[in-house]
Amino acid sequence: MPNSSYLCTTDRESLYPSTTDDGFEPDTGVVAYDVRCVPLLWLALFRPADIRTETILIEADPDATFYEFDEATGDFVETDEEDEDEEVEAVAPLVAKDLALAQLDAALPALNRIFEAEGPLDEHAAMLRDAVAAAPGKFITVELDEIEGLWEEGAFQPALRAALAAMDGGAAGRDELVAIAQLRTGRTFPPARLLLADHEPVDDDYWNLSRLLGASFSAPVPWEPVA
Repeated sequence: MPNSSYLCTTDRESLYPSTTDDGFEPDTGVVAYDVRCVPLLWLALFRPADIRTETILIEADPDATFYEFDEATGDFVETDEEDEDEEVEAVAPLVAKDLALAQLDAALPALNRIFEAEGPLDEHAAMLRDAVAAAPGKFITVELDEIEGLWEEGAFQPALRAALAAMDGGAAGRDELVAIAQLRTGRTFPPARLLLADHEPVDDDYWNLSRLLGASFSAPVPWEPVA
């Protein structure tokens, strides 16, 4: 899905496993996803030291077809151009899953202080912990290039580092956390079991639950009912 982020587990210590890991299975390797943001509690899995830079080879698609505009006919016509391999520099967080889960637990006091007005996040974090722990793979990462592309050039990575630094109790970081997660603040966070119980539908609550935890991609997640 365009403009989306993906929380992924993988056995290969590499960024963007959907591209770099031949054995990656999206149905089980994507823990959750969201659109136009990186959910708040995903960020709590990482710290600034977990941000990696990696050169990734995007292999050419032998079936790719290219078109150009023909001014004479006013139509797009197929060209003889062939797709080529491309190397891109990727920057994203990556850490061993066990350490990520420990960091999620350790971030809760800071997050509960930063978002004191919105309410505690312990139950939400416990649900994310269960989803990550149940997923296969030794490492966890976020594929977030589509989100970075929505920001002004050069703005996203400093914001990401400030957001991750806030997890250790730094004084700053709330603005960056809100912006990256696209939270609607100024109201109490929805209960972690919002979708599992009878609640009066409020758009901001459904919005914020997704911005806290993300949504199921294929594998079930504890905060959504099983279809």
